[in-house]
Amino acid sequence: MEIQYTEAQWKLLNEKRNIARNILIKLQQLNVNGYIYGSIARGDVKKDSDIDIIVFHPKIFELDMLDADHKFIIQATPISTPKAYISIDPKEMIVISFPLSKLKKDEEEFYYFGGILNFQDVIKNRRVPGINKKLDLIIPTANGHTEIPILNNEEYAAKLLGISLSTIKERELLLLKREDKGKSGVFLRYDLDNDENFEEAIRELYKTNKFFRRIINASR
Repeated sequence: MEIQYTEAQWKLLNEKRNIARNILIKLQQLNVNGYIYGSIARGDVKKDSDIDIIVFHPKIFELDMLDADHKFIIQATPISTPKAYISIDPKEMIVISFPLSKLKKDEEEFYYFGGILNFQDVIKNRRVPGINKKLDLIIPTANGHTEIPILNNEEYAAKLLGISLSTIKERELLLLKREDKGKSGVFLRYDLDNDENFEEAIRELYKTNKFFRRIINASR
């Protein structure tokens, strides 16, 4: 199915892209490479679409210098890689995140599952294919995008996105489960105090949470 974007849709995409572009520029000034991912990379944004930025190879001291509304750390499950989050706004709609240890293959491929763009691609105003939360494969076109359900099209989606079939099926299963049972909670969330930096928060979690400590130690 082909979706043609209205003038309002293009305007909304440009507005969100401009916000993301300015953040990526700030990261570049700190000698940090950021990537946008999700609907803002694909183009199929809505008014309530988040602006998500991932930094794969963080410099924690530099990132701590960024202006933020609040900061937090999440470990989704006891075996997941913990990630730090810098929320630019109170509603967590504009967020920079980065892993606190080496990402597993499927964790890194998660970002390519949804579509991901680097700084240069954003400057060139590119859009890329990716899969949305409804499990539709979004393929950008000149006038909008086409949608293909990934159910029974998993191999095609994996090849187009350049990720493993196992990641496609794993994400597919997770999203179907969420649709059936609702969004599940996270294993750990730690909200930093206003005067607390990430290094201090990491040390505290390392001392007090054995699952957090185990993942951090495993990457050393």
